[in-house]
Amino acid sequence: MTEERIDEGIERYATSAAFTDAEKAALSYAERMGTAPETIDEVFYEDLARHYSVEEIVELGAFIGFNVGFHVFFGTLDFYPMFTPDGRLVSQEESRRVYGAKPVSHLSDSVAGANPEAAE
Repeated sequence: MTEERIDEGIERYATSAAFTDAEKAALSYAERMGTAPETIDEVFYEDLARHYSVEEIVELGAFIGFNVGFHVFFGTLDFYPMFTPDGRLVSQEESRRVYGAKPVSHLSDSVAGANPEAAE
């Protein structure tokens, strides 16, 4: 897994050729759980069932639910990543300086200056 693939999954999974239909369904599940859980209905579960067993859907849903909750919780704490884009372990204060008001992918232009190698 690369940062580029993660960003592609976050930003363009639905139209990307980089993901299978099953992966797109799982990513849609994750997106809906985090932003519009009311859209997860019987029709949506039927679509997931084209790619996953009932057990896999339950496991995927539990994993997504845990991670969505985890990130919401960390957001309430104003928590920032522990590592800079170049892999240094940093304090929350330094991380805030690196990532700005809202943490984003280290591949984004807004944190490009945080990686000394990228500045060269």
